[in-house]
Amino acid sequence: MARHPPGHVPLLVSGPVPADKTSRVTTRYPSAGNPGFTAAILTGLIFFAACTWASYARWANFEYRSFDLAFYVQALWQFIHGRFAGSILEVPLLGNHVEPIVFLLAPVFFVFRHPITLVVVQNAALAAMAPMAFCIGRRLGLNAKAAFLLAAALLFTPATAYIALHEFHPEAFAAPCLLVVIWGRLQNSVRLHWLGIVALLACKENMALLIVAYGTVHLFLERRRPGPEIRSWYLWPALVATVWFLLCAKAITPALNSGSIDYLALYDRLGHSPGEILLNAVIEPRRIFNALVESLRHGNLFWGLLLPFLGLPLLRPRWILIGAPILLQHLLSWRSSEWQIYFHYAAPLVPLFWIAVVEGLSTNKQLGRIGSRFSIAIPALLLSACIGAQLVLGPAAAIGTSFTQWRAGKPERIRKTALLEQITPAASVVAPLPYLSHLATREKIYSLHFILKGLKTLSRSRYEPPPPTDFVLIDYDDTATFDPAAGYYHPAMKTVDGALIASSDRLLHDFLKRASWTTTSSNELTLFRQAPPEQPAIAQDAGKPVAIDSRTTLQGIEKTNDVLAAPGLDIVMSWTFEEPRELFPWMRLTLTPKDGGMPIIISHGLCSPEVAKGADLESWHLVPTPRLPAGDYIAEAVFLDYAKALWHEQNPDLPLVNSIRVPLGQIKVVAP
Repeated sequence: MARHPPGHVPLLVSGPVPADKTSRVTTRYPSAGNPGFTAAILTGLIFFAACTWASYARWANFEYRSFDLAFYVQALWQFIHGRFAGSILEVPLLGNHVEPIVFLLAPVFFVFRHPITLVVVQNAALAAMAPMAFCIGRRLGLNAKAAFLLAAALLFTPATAYIALHEFHPEAFAAPCLLVVIWGRLQNSVRLHWLGIVALLACKENMALLIVAYGTVHLFLERRRPGPEIRSWYLWPALVATVWFLLCAKAITPALNSGSIDYLALYDRLGHSPGEILLNAVIEPRRIFNALVESLRHGNLFWGLLLPFLGLPLLRPRWILIGAPILLQHLLSWRSSEWQIYFHYAAPLVPLFWIAVVEGLSTNKQLGRIGSRFSIAIPALLLSACIGAQLVLGPAAAIGTSFTQWRAGKPERIRKTALLEQITPAASVVAPLPYLSHLATREKIYSLHFILKGLKTLSRSRYEPPPPTDFVLIDYDDTATFDPAAGYYHPAMKTVDGALIASSDRLLHDFLKRASWTTTSSNELTLFRQAPPEQPAIAQDAGKPVAIDSRTTLQGIEKTNDVLAAPGLDIVMSWTFEEPRELFPWMRLTLTPKDGGMPIIISHGLCSPEVAKGADLESWHLVPTPRLPAGDYIAEAVFLDYAKALWHEQNPDLPLVNSIRVPLGQIKVVAP
């Protein structure tokens, strides 16, 4: 074999690169009998089992906080039924992002029609990176122990675990696809190389930018190699990626999105069009500089990739340069979630930072001279750093909690699932973010957060809610929705362009008042079911009326029992409303232990948000839960404008929100 000059990058050579004279065959074709390869497979299996179980536990406990999994579940469910529309984002499968790789999951989902099926496939693909990474390490000249340690580091770095745990997203497949591209080049297999490139392009439209950068960087670095060779490996992939990106941007996305989702709005602080952003980068570079400083100071995407690998990716900055289009895409966005490793955004970056480490170690002449003991010590130190970062920054604690707290969460799972079972499979439904994926195998499902927000995703365009659905589910303890930081639940506000948006309470009221409803409640959960119009409720006489505001009066409130045991008790409220309603009171039940201690708060949520005017008799069902210890409590109902109260907590300069307190006597809680 021809020898290459010192410092030449093994990744770019044409022939095999043996680790040593006695392991040529093993290096080229690791087998199940190779201890390092077997250990890499076992590591992948452990990663798959832990992350998939934790994902299932989070899903079963209604802890998912976005619509990602629900969107793809509904899209695939529609696809296997011969339909292409999607109701959650109001776009079809390729309208949100151009991700045709999802179609490969349709046969699996056709057989196993469960939301977690997509998570299982995703995590299996991520786990497969371990044996692939081991093969790459051996091919680059590392011995079996070093290759295994570095392969394990790829899975144990915090970003990889977060990718596996963040619901489901096709971008996660970019990580193993990139390793296929690298492995195909190392194997000198054009077919495998192109297979990885095509699969990577199918993961998301912006992966085309990564392939263009990959081809461009290597066209420059390998410019002295024969023309046909560099064209085959780098020029043609870069050109195909360019054509694909233009096709996505100019044809597919405009045809399927129609302005429903405006991702360019993520960069409006830099400019309002791609041309304006490029111009501002030249004439006002401070915009980009300030955006980068903010995302690097307040985000951990870059640092969470670099530091667990001990900064060693800097040994081969070419790979960071290749990843720069994706990295900058996230760091320049105003959406702070894109600056973090807690989501799927790091998927195409993790293998690039990792291969920079492996390539840097395998081609360092000094490491080759200091002996095998130290050549193992550095990968071992790097794996230890990744495990340490996993414990400090990663989701290791959350994965452990999913095991230890599974049994304790059973009563809450049963209670919430029982309410979901009342929603018939063919019914249309509005639901909060944590419940969407549980209900997504239906034609008409909508996200409550859009109704409360009043705007489309990443847009200043108003969200037009659907006609009244058969069911509306609200979880008033859902912090993914009722959280001022998320921006979904808000008082009346103005957008940056001056448009007036009604309060979330009014937006929900305007949606509900178009139909008649019956309600079923269980603590913080309320299920609205469309029902024929009923006779107006007659106000009950239960105490002195309380004026919440000039148009809302609490005529009476009482509890049906003084003991809260397994069957539960009801708190009945009698209201009168005048139209138009101005204030939509939110009720919280405060239970203060008689023997002292911190009060426990249970949210009833909005009071009769579906009623426009007249009298209404509202019954709220309260049941014991594990978070409510047995004992004697003093009960008090608190009414307030919750949206304004939440935003006051975020911004103390806003006016303080007053609350109205109504005593309810004593309640004795009996353990269920």
